Amino acid sequence: MRQRGRTGARRPRGGHGAHGGTPAVPTGRRDPRCPLPPPGVPAGGGTHARPPRAWAPAAGGGAAPLPWQRREAALLRRRRIGTMSSLAVSEPPASRAPSRSPARSPALSPAPGPSRCGGERRRNASDAGADLGAVQDTQLRSVDLSRVIKLLEDSDSKDLEKEQLKALKKVVKHFENGLPLKDLSQIIEILNLCAEKMNEQEAFTEPLCELIKLCGLPFQKKKLSDEVSYSVAVSNCIAQLGYLMRVPSSQVRIQICKCVVSFYNTELPRKLLSGYQPTSANYKIQMAELGGLAETLILSLTLVENQLTEKLWVLKALQHLSSSGVNCRLMMKAQAASRLCLYLNGVDPSGQLVFRSSEILWNLLENTSKEEVVNQLSSLECVHALKEVFVDLLMHGFRHYDRQLRNDLLVIATLLAENPAAPMIESGFTKLLIVLATFTEVKIPNPLIKGLKLTYSYEDFELKKLLFNVIAVLSKDPCAVRLLSENYVMPALLCYVKPSQKPGFHDWSAAQYEELQLHAIAILASVAPLLVDKYLSCQANTLLLVFLEWCIGQDPFFGQGNSFHGTGGRGNKLAQMRCSLRVLRSVVSLYDDAVNLNLCDQGAISQLLDILKYAANKSKEKEDAIVLEVQADILFILSALCENDLHRKELFSYEGVDILIPFIQMDPKRLYSGLGHNCLLFSALDCLWSCVIGCYIAEDYFLEKQGIFLLLDLLALKQKNLCNIILGILVEFCDNPQTTSHISTWRGEKDQTAANLLIELWRQEELELGVKRDRYGRIADVKRPIASSFQKQQEVIPMPANCPSFAIMEISENIRAKLYSLLCKLGFENLPGLSAKDFVTLAIIRRYIDFKVGEVWSELCAELKEEFRPVTSDEEALKVISEVSEDTGRMVAALQTEVLESQHHQEIQEEEETYTKIQAIHKQREMVNKSWKNFLTRTSKYEALKKAKRIQEKSIEASRSKLKTQNGTVHSTDIKGLSTTYGNFIDDLRLYVRGGTGGMGYPRLGGEGGRGGDVWFVAQERTTLKTIKDRYPQKRFLAGTGANSSVKALKGEKGKDCEVHVPVGISVLCDDGKQIGELNAAGERLLVARGGLGGSLATNFMPCKGQRRIVHLDLKLIADVGLVGFPNAGKSSLLSKISHAKPEIANYAFTTVQPELGKVMYADYKQISVADLPGLIEGAHANKGMGHKFLKHVERTKQLLLVVDISGFQLSIKTRFRTAFETILLLTKELELYKEELLTKPAVLAVNKMDLPCAKDNLSELMKQLQNPQDFLHLLQEEMIPANTLEFKDIIPISTYTGEGIEELKARIRKSIDEEAEQENEEYRKKKLLLLQTSEEGQVNRS
Repeated sequence: MRQRGRTGARRPRGGHGAHGGTPAVPTGRRDPRCPLPPPGVPAGGGTHARPPRAWAPAAGGGAAPLPWQRREAALLRRRRIGTMSSLAVSEPPASRAPSRSPARSPALSPAPGPSRCGGERRRNASDAGADLGAVQDTQLRSVDLSRVIKLLEDSDSKDLEKEQLKALKKVVKHFENGLPLKDLSQIIEILNLCAEKMNEQEAFTEPLCELIKLCGLPFQKKKLSDEVSYSVAVSNCIAQLGYLMRVPSSQVRIQICKCVVSFYNTELPRKLLSGYQPTSANYKIQMAELGGLAETLILSLTLVENQLTEKLWVLKALQHLSSSGVNCRLMMKAQAASRLCLYLNGVDPSGQLVFRSSEILWNLLENTSKEEVVNQLSSLECVHALKEVFVDLLMHGFRHYDRQLRNDLLVIATLLAENPAAPMIESGFTKLLIVLATFTEVKIPNPLIKGLKLTYSYEDFELKKLLFNVIAVLSKDPCAVRLLSENYVMPALLCYVKPSQKPGFHDWSAAQYEELQLHAIAILASVAPLLVDKYLSCQANTLLLVFLEWCIGQDPFFGQGNSFHGTGGRGNKLAQMRCSLRVLRSVVSLYDDAVNLNLCDQGAISQLLDILKYAANKSKEKEDAIVLEVQADILFILSALCENDLHRKELFSYEGVDILIPFIQMDPKRLYSGLGHNCLLFSALDCLWSCVIGCYIAEDYFLEKQGIFLLLDLLALKQKNLCNIILGILVEFCDNPQTTSHISTWRGEKDQTAANLLIELWRQEELELGVKRDRYGRIADVKRPIASSFQKQQEVIPMPANCPSFAIMEISENIRAKLYSLLCKLGFENLPGLSAKDFVTLAIIRRYIDFKVGEVWSELCAELKEEFRPVTSDEEALKVISEVSEDTGRMVAALQTEVLESQHHQEIQEEEETYTKIQAIHKQREMVNKSWKNFLTRTSKYEALKKAKRIQEKSIEASRSKLKTQNGTVHSTDIKGLSTTYGNFIDDLRLYVRGGTGGMGYPRLGGEGGRGGDVWFVAQERTTLKTIKDRYPQKRFLAGTGANSSVKALKGEKGKDCEVHVPVGISVLCDDGKQIGELNAAGERLLVARGGLGGSLATNFMPCKGQRRIVHLDLKLIADVGLVGFPNAGKSSLLSKISHAKPEIANYAFTTVQPELGKVMYADYKQISVADLPGLIEGAHANKGMGHKFLKHVERTKQLLLVVDISGFQLSIKTRFRTAFETILLLTKELELYKEELLTKPAVLAVNKMDLPCAKDNLSELMKQLQNPQDFLHLLQEEMIPANTLEFKDIIPISTYTGEGIEELKARIRKSIDEEAEQENEEYRKKKLLLLQTSEEGQVNRS
């Protein structure tokens, strides 16, 4: 299990991991010798935690020690027993009891003292037996503590000594099972009296020790409330124990320390006093905190400074007390840290002095302010003491215990190195640590570490990581930079920037080496910016680029996922890539020309782009915070390299823009994922600004990829942190002349324009700044129209000329200046999609600079009046300048009012038009009702119905042509199949096609399976999409599977192709709209789905599946002439007159609902196909009324035949009436907006319905308008006027009702078609002649 620190979960020995983003000090479990904190007191934990003590058994209720741990503990006991016996205070063996102190190992505990369960109590227990309780009650009643105190106070006679000692023994005897809380005050008074008598009579030493031992037994209470009631007395009693350290007796002092230790190892007494119960387990500990016992013991260290045994016992007591945060704070008041540090290098053969002092220091660091502890340790004496002990343990410590203690001290030294006031450099400790960190890599002899060798043990591995961490800490101290440079830190760290897994100087395991490698590269990111010269001289850029190349390579590598990287490092090289990129980021952020030039000369830009592609692909597989960080770092490095260098931007251009586009297209919801998408997006925008802007090649390619649209989409999110940088990019991009057109073309949600978006951002910014506006958005303060509320609150402060004023600083602090610049680039005129409210705001934006100038002058006037009194002429000039600004504000306010009034007037007009439409609708409903009544009248009477039928037949007969050919040969046109109509017409069909799967390979003989069959579309005459739909209702076409390889045929046969017959004039499209190809002539073939490869060596003899596609067949009719016109213009009637087609004809709009195709037959058997398209309506170019579905058929016609009604056109009562001239312009406009190339086709105009009254007058007027259209365009609406007018070859008046002009029209169509064909033939002939001449000239030149 991973461990996050001393307060987190514990991990077993052998773990190598930790979490975090920076090199962390290795953490471990609490040493079993250090007591656990009492319940309710937090264990604490800081940034630095001590290394794990793998050799020590688990404390408390943890896991049992392993066999090797038990053997090692026993070995340590045997080695240390001789030394400890000399320090022990003699004590009868029978008085010893097994200790429950957290210091489990006998070899590591101080000399044993008298036990709280002594031999005397055991003898009493054996003598008294079952009658102990009764005797005890009798004795308690017979003890008078007041008499004992009075007896001890009487010092007149020496004869009383025996009686006094007898009374004290009696007290000890009576309270051997514990002291009642109510008697503690008298007991402590007796203790003080005994202590005073000890100075004269040594006989009181033993009773005093016995009484102190009683204080170590559990206190007893009668009621639950006694603990609170007697808390003050008890805390004073325990505090007096600390004051008794003044007694100059080693036995008494040791007994006091044992008593304090027993607070943490309380055992219940065998017998309780009658009516009493023991206090809670933590009661004594809490009272010790309340009485300040820990502070007293710290101060008493000066009394035992030269007494090693007593000092060790005091330290043991303090070790237990320091598990509490309250006690640690009391100890810090007595300068505990500095006092204990000075004891570290004291003479102690057992080594306990160093151990216990370091344990107490650790508890102080964990339970109090780390800064306060470090400050106390930051004296030169303390640093020297710490250094001496560390060196001694480093050079002469060979046990696990010594190595762990050495690592503990190194962590404390690391904390000192973080304090600039600590004299680490002066003491030589800094140089020693740097040399220790690098000597195994650089292998240069140094007297400081002569004879030192590191092993591959776990403790030395932890030491190595701690030393690397020291380098990171020292890199923050400017004074240590010279030492880092002189002691080869850079070459040592670069030794790890290698693909190899083996370091070559220690037999680390793969996991250990990887963790060291990651630590070293991470430390390199901190050191490299400080040692740039060393960085370049060691060719660090080259090493890092080679290392990064290895990181994205395909060679086998299994990362252990170690160190502070968490997920992402296991099973791949992302951890190494992440650390290496951090190093590059740290050095390029210096913007040092030598570093950046060195990187670019080695092809860093192209390599970084490759790594960015690799990371982007990884991110597609699984989004991870580490992968996102890697991408953000690469983008930052590219930004730093390419900024202000045109050549590098050109290297970045095409490939870099392709990579940037997906980042800018990021889903906005991901910005709140918490994984780092927000940082990645900002890095991408910064890279766009630095690497693209300023290079026309990159800018043009970015525009081609519609990058401006993506930026505006991001801007439309209106996120404050994004708006500033995006607006800055857009302003810079506007230097490219193509940018403004892209910005103007953009449309957001609800058809929002860029101008509208920018104005909305302006209003949002002013709202946040607190700029005053009225409810309509007009200027409220003409004196300071754009001043923010904060700006108005500032008092006038005279400032130097080189300091910007509030008005100037405000420009850089918000986005209004950028919005103004961008709108200036777009222009303030003819901005589309703006409302009246937008125009009101736009009037303010337009005068932004004028208002800013006014604000600056206003500040200048205020500053002058504060310090000087201007002369009259200057005062008048300043007044005029101020009035100019106010006049500008009034003018803008007047313009805003005018815009609002115009809007109000327009709204009234729209209301009137709406009312007129409502009236027309009511009138139409009345007409419908009247028509319905007429219909009922006609259909309810048989005679009326019969009469209506006869009138209809006469009308049909009268519409047929009565003209006959007078001369010339007459040929019958009744040819079978001549008239072609499209019933149930379909011009779009969706199909599923799939190529055949390849055949299986034959691995044993290396045989290849056959390739799968392909799917082909073949154009064929007289085939329709309806035929395909009816014949293949499932609309699925699958090719055959390739044959498997076998012994008989190692090369399998190809699968059977699938051929689908489709109509001529088909466009084949993918499901995403991309065109695959076209079939415009019979017999043409198009491959739409390729078969899969057969199994072979390249595919491990497994077959590949065929290509799968969903395709659309889009039919565009191929005809010589296309009839174009509005509904009810007579197109279908004209088609029926000039051909044998039979379209539906009726006297209402939209009679033709699908394209009809007919053929005109001439006397010489010449055939011309004519397509009748359904009527168009206004807005057909925008697919209104299925405009695209019908207009697409016009694309493949050779000529256009426009049919217009001479009397004009009105689709319904809701639409406006259009004259014939307006109809022609509207048709031209629709064709132009759909596809401008349509206007280049030859066109003929047929003016229909010449049989109507006033038709001739209308025709003459139409001819005048067509001859000089420019004279009449001003009478029309602007949206009706096409940019280019259609040039008609002929204008022919006709009447499909009477047959007038029909034959002439057919002849003109024939003539126009023949001329076009002749022109095409002439062009073809000239082209062939030119090719012939070119070939002849080539032969002459060769000869």
